[in-house]
Order: sequence, then structure tokens, then C-alpha cells
Amino acid sequence: MVLYTKIVANASVGATAGTFDKVGDVQVRNDAIRLLGFWVIAEPTVNLAAVEFTGQLQIQSNDLSMSAQTFPCPPFMGGAPATNVGFAAHKAQFIPMVKALKGKEVISIYFSQGVPSNATACSVVVALVYDAKSPSALGTEEMQTWPYMSPISSGCQVTSNATVTTVAETALTAITIPSWATEICGIAAYVLPNLMTAGEEVVGSVTLRSTLTDFDSQEWPFVASIAPPLGTPVGKGAELQEMTPMAAYFPLDGKNNTITPYVKLNVAITTGHAVFVAIYYR
Repeated sequence: MVLYTKIVANASVGATAGTFDKVGDVQVRNDAIRLLGFWVIAEPTVNLAAVEFTGQLQIQSNDLSMSAQTFPCPPFMGGAPATNVGFAAHKAQFIPMVKALKGKEVISIYFSQGVPSNATACSVVVALVYDAKSPSALGTEEMQTWPYMSPISSGCQVTSNATVTTVAETALTAITIPSWATEICGIAAYVLPNLMTAGEEVVGSVTLRSTLTDFDSQEWPFVASIAPPLGTPVGKGAELQEMTPMAAYFPLDGKNNTITPYVKLNVAITTGHAVFVAIYYR
């Protein structure tokens, strides 16, 4: 009983309102039992004065006999008021979609902006979250706060890199999970921006690889993304009022195991930002 996550990403989709561009396809494991939903982060590739940005996510699957289902999603941005503004941080949104799975289903994910069309594409990361290895991993505690981590962790470790800039994977120092822990219960990857450059959004994800048996590659979006500044940023910088961990579940084997995070940006940035990855366990 494990929660698995799989990401699809695209650095330039959805420029025309109502025209859904494919972000990507996800195939679940052969022991998948239940789809739970999708984490979404998205930002415009260029900010504009007096132009708003809204997102729409479309999910469909021939394997599930599921026609296109459309959900509102980030970005939710009003038009910039001037040529020089600070940059804004936006929390990831979870879109619930619960469906039974039999294994190996392919689910297709598309993105479009809402009206009005502004001819500006968005950078998007979507993570599909599903249950595998019956019975279900989610218990009463987890369901009370799902999709965020329940207040049940007994420990946490954080690793970081001070200057992530690239679309290539950047390895962070491995985290050791202590032998007394019985399960992983939360994940959080987040960015603290340094000096930003006009027109550079921060959208990305972390891939977790481990010595744990059958861990696969767990893929999670940042808990927040950052919109591109319009012109040279002035005024208040980006900040998160809180950093809420995403609910995770993976049983542990009573040994000291390592998990190594690999951070990847959708679009390269000029000035390296600090990226942090936290793994919670109990």
C-alpha cells in the first residue's frame, strides 16, 4: 500500500484560450488500484501589463473510458499594473479525481488558458497521485487533511542547494531516513528566490530516488511557483506565507535508507535560487 506520483511538464502550453495543448501522458504502475488526483503549478512565461492569466486543466483517458474533464487551475493572476513590479509566489493546487484503477492505464493531461486569449504560453507541471498495492494507503488520519500532510510526523530531514539554475537535474545531498521510522508521510520541495530577472518564471519539480525496494522514482512539483517579473523587479519580493507539506506514504523496512532528491526547472534562470527538499516520516 503505497502512494506513487508521476509528473508531466511542459514549458510552453495554453497560449490560446480554449485550445488545449497536451502537457503529457502518464502511465500508472501495473499494481495501481486508485487514482486520487493531480497537483498543479503553472505560471505565464511572460508577465504583461493589464492582462490577466487563468488556467484550465483537462484530463482524459481512453483506458478509463473517461471523456475530457476540465478543471480550473493556476495561474490565477490579475494584470500587472505597471512596467516594473515585484514577483508573486503561488501555491500548488490539488485537483481531486478519484477513480478505480486496474493497472497500466494511460491518462492524458492538457492545459489551456481561460478567456481572454493573450497569446502568451504558460509553464506547467502536473503530478498524478495514485494508490498502488492494495489495500489503500490512506487511513482516517490522512483523510482528515488530505491532500496535505496530517500533523502526525515524528521527524524530518531537509536538504538544499543554494544556486539551482538549470533545466537539467541538479542532485541535492542525500537524506538518510532513520531505522526507527516506519513510514514516509510528507514531502515538500520549495524555492527561495535570489535576485530574479525580468521574464523568468520559476516552475519545477523534484524527483526522489532511493535505496528502498520498489520505491520507483517519486516525482513531486514545488509546493509553490513564482511568476515572472514584468520589467526589472522592484518593491516587495516573492514570499510564501506558509509552506505546507504534501501528503505522501511509503512504508519503511526498519533500516537506514537514503533518498536523493534531484531538482529540475522547466525553464533555466539567470541567477541561481535556493531550493529546499524536506522529507517527513514517523
